[in-house]
Amino acid sequence: MNYPKLARRAARLAFLAVLFLAVARPAGALDDFGVTPDKKLAKALADLADVCFACGDKAKEKGLYGHARSFFDHALRYDPDHKATRKVMGFKKKKDAWVLDEDLIPLKDVINESKRQELEEKLVVETRDLRTKGVEPLWKFAADTGVPAEQRMLALFHVLRLCPEHRDAQKAARATPDVMWFRHGLDDDDDANRAKWVGRGAAGAKIEGNTPYEQALGFAMAKRKTPWFVVHCDVGEASEAWAETLSQFAEASRDHSLELLGLDKTEGPKDDAQRLHYTVFNNRDRFASFVEKCSGIEDPAQRNEVAKVSGGSETFKPYGSVWLYLQTGNDYGLRDGIAHDLGYKEITRCCGNTAYWLAHGFGYLNSTQMNGSTHARFYGVKASTVIDTGGKDALPGLGDSPAGWRLHTAMLAAGNKLLKPSQLGAVRVNDLDNSHMAQSYCYAEFLVTQHKDKFSAFLKASIKDRSKRIKEKGQPETASEQNGRLFTELGLTEDEFVTAFRAWAIANYAKLPGAAGE
Repeated sequence: MNYPKLARRAARLAFLAVLFLAVARPAGALDDFGVTPDKKLAKALADLADVCFACGDKAKEKGLYGHARSFFDHALRYDPDHKATRKVMGFKKKKDAWVLDEDLIPLKDVINESKRQELEEKLVVETRDLRTKGVEPLWKFAADTGVPAEQRMLALFHVLRLCPEHRDAQKAARATPDVMWFRHGLDDDDDANRAKWVGRGAAGAKIEGNTPYEQALGFAMAKRKTPWFVVHCDVGEASEAWAETLSQFAEASRDHSLELLGLDKTEGPKDDAQRLHYTVFNNRDRFASFVEKCSGIEDPAQRNEVAKVSGGSETFKPYGSVWLYLQTGNDYGLRDGIAHDLGYKEITRCCGNTAYWLAHGFGYLNSTQMNGSTHARFYGVKASTVIDTGGKDALPGLGDSPAGWRLHTAMLAAGNKLLKPSQLGAVRVNDLDNSHMAQSYCYAEFLVTQHKDKFSAFLKASIKDRSKRIKEKGQPETASEQNGRLFTELGLTEDEFVTAFRAWAIANYAKLPGAAGE
């Protein structure tokens, strides 16, 4: 695909966000995924502290203090007693314990914002040799067929954490740097078929006259209608073009999600109010006005929170979603959000709100197949805080990409640290992070690709069960009851399901050098 210049710039910035992610974690909290590194591998990992310190020092010299803190934080994960890092961060040794005497690294960057992209790109270039040389000892472990597989996997993960450009390591993780992110080898067929899938979507027709949204807001927007959607766009000069392409993309994404789930397609509603309404703004004030007047969020405090700090929300009268999307150079991230939202809504339609992990996991799977990405954020607003999984909790290395999430999950599988579906379902919304979403995503992929017929039967039974309970005014099915039905339909216990998934993930998500097929 030929993306515009701004799309390529977004790709570079996405890479930088992965590479220099500022993540506040306890010093020495090495990600080992339950795999205890042997003595030699432990030494190679500890040596990365020197590399991280040197990279952090270069970031500090440029005034990129957020990146510096991230590098220094990683240095202390690899070696909690790294003296140079402790000193530059303001720690002192007192009674055999490191105590923060004075935080010497500013919390914010001290730069001319117009120079940020240039400075960050220079930092990538200037640290590349350091990072590449630093991970070579680890790569030797990953490539050594005489080393136990789980040790090799751990080494591979840390190679890509610090040096995601390492092509041999990318190959072992079945990753390829795409235009915007890191894709995975399992998605090759999707890349080839995506244009065909989108082309099959019903094209939207222009809506004449003012819609209820426009009447309530007092200004006009570009708008299109398809069998299942009403799409409004208020993004400046691109509004008409986006309304046309996004309405067709939404139809195609809905159709694709139904095909993946083995569910029947039906005719769209005759009444516009029953169609899904998708709306896009690139201006915070207009977005806020829409949330206040048109979103259907009943709680005034929640409306106010969403309007001021959120980047997206469900809408309820009529049902749909609204986004504040500031990157008007391309609609890549927005298409990702639409495909995810539709996958999420299909699972919710079948199972209700109790299948939260599965709804999001499948949503990301749909966005991967339709858009090659897992960028969509799930937003919640509580206590003046936006819950955004793309910020502080994003994964390192290959990031929150199809390849990154699969490698992360493969590591959890290698160390027997996978959460069971029931455990994922028990995580509070406020506590969800990208690790939870990565596992949910991979479980959904396993269900769709390896158990499609039985999974589809489960979903169809869920629709009937929900309908019956609603008609009889009974209690909704609990998450526990739902999980029980799912595994009964699969003919597996939950433990048997996780065991089968673990073997499948290890076999399909990475291909270490010397493995079968290499």
